[in-house]
Formats: sequence, structure tokens, C-alpha cells
Amino acid sequence: MKRRWVVTGVLAWIAVIAGAGLWSYFNDPATTRDQTTIADALPTVDTALARIHSALDPSASVSVLGGYRRTEVSCRVTSARDGTRFTRELLVYVKPSTEAATLDRVKAALPASYEPSVTHSGATDVLSADAGGFVLLRGTVTDQGTIRFTADTGCRVQDAPAQEPTPTPPDRAPVQAVLTTLGTTASQWRTHQLTSPSCRSLSTVEADITGDAARVRSTVDAGSVVLDTEKLFAYRTSAAAVTLRTEGDTLTVTSTTGC
Repeated sequence: MKRRWVVTGVLAWIAVIAGAGLWSYFNDPATTRDQTTIADALPTVDTALARIHSALDPSASVSVLGGYRRTEVSCRVTSARDGTRFTRELLVYVKPSTEAATLDRVKAALPASYEPSVTHSGATDVLSADAGGFVLLRGTVTDQGTIRFTADTGCRVQDAPAQEPTPTPPDRAPVQAVLTTLGTTASQWRTHQLTSPSCRSLSTVEADITGDAARVRSTVDAGSVVLDTEKLFAYRTSAAAVTLRTEGDTLTVTSTTGC
């Protein structure tokens, strides 16, 4: 009889341990990146970029939101598990000579939990932060008046497609106004969008055309221009932030709204 009670007690204890382990697996926060998936990381990616956009000076900056981009098709999550890696970018155009101050402004606005830091050197200015959930955030001055903010998932298992939120009907009007000025139509349209607790919606509409941005430059009030270089023209309207970017024979027009 005593032996039977011992066996019963051991089995009951095993059941308790197993149950606790299962509860912990499904409820405890992950302690390492390999316990998470790409899908787990994407909301954190979007929240981080939304916070950056919200921190900018709306009168002196123009943003362009990109989509999710796979930067590593195959990487090692662990010695026994393959994974993949995604990034998402927010390009920010500012007035020349204000790049470093913009990074400082963003740093000051990010949550303390991000532990943001900015390094200023003679070569470049860089912001680094930990957005939580093992998502790393980096902001780098890549050219005059240009800052590239990147949120990086790191290598993780992918168990679902990396899909952006289903876009609300895109507001093409600011881009269409440019096309009308140039007397042309778009060969391709794209929309990138994010939602987050700190930003109900941020979206960028893009259109590819052939043409010369010079005609648009002449119609924009100088006080609305944020950046004007040989290949990039960025300005603000009452409704949106607009860019015209030349790459080869293609002129890409974007408008960003939200937050």
C-alpha cells in the first residue's frame, strides 16, 4: 500500500511539473530571441518606427515608410534550427546641417526602456536602441539631409508570411497632383502602411514614372521645401510629406500621411 502511495505521489508531481512547464511555455515572456518568431517581432518593429516618426519635427522633416524586407533568406537560429531575418526602414529627409540634432531629438523622445544612445563623430552620426522583443533599432546619417532608421528582427523562425496591415484606401491625391503637374501617369503604384498603439496609421504611397522633377520644383513654395538635391526633392504640403527621387530613368514620387 505504501509503495502504491509513493508511486501515485511521484506521478502526481510529474503531472504538476509538466503542467507548469506547459503553462510557462505558452504564457511566460521569451527570454531569448530563438524562442520567438518573425511574426512576434513585426508589431515591435512597427511600433518602433511609429515612435520615431512621431518624434520628428513635422515642419522640418519628410518621411518615407518602406515595407518588410528580407535581408537573410537563411540563417541559424540555433545549431539545429534555420531561420530568416527581416528589416523595415523609415527614410527621413531633413534640412541640411540638422541631421545630428534630429537624431538627438528622436533619442530624447524614445522610451527609457529602449536605452537609446547617439554617437556623434567626425565621420557620421548614429542612433542605437533596443526596442524590446529582441528588435534592434538603428538610425544612420547616410547623406546630406538623409537619415535611415532601420528596425531589425534578427534571425528568427518564420512561421507565417511577413505581411503589412491591409491598407486602408490609399490617399493618392498628393502623388496624383505631382503627376498632373508633370502631365504623366504612373506605371506602378505601391502602398506601405503600419499601425501601432502610438500611431493609429502611418502610410506611404509611391508611384513610378518617367520624367523630370524640374517642373514640380518650380511650383513649390521655397518655405515648404525640406531638401533639394540633384536626385532628391522633398517638401511638405498641408496634407502630406512629398518626395521626388530620381534613380536612373525612373522618377519615384511618394507621399506620407498619418501619425
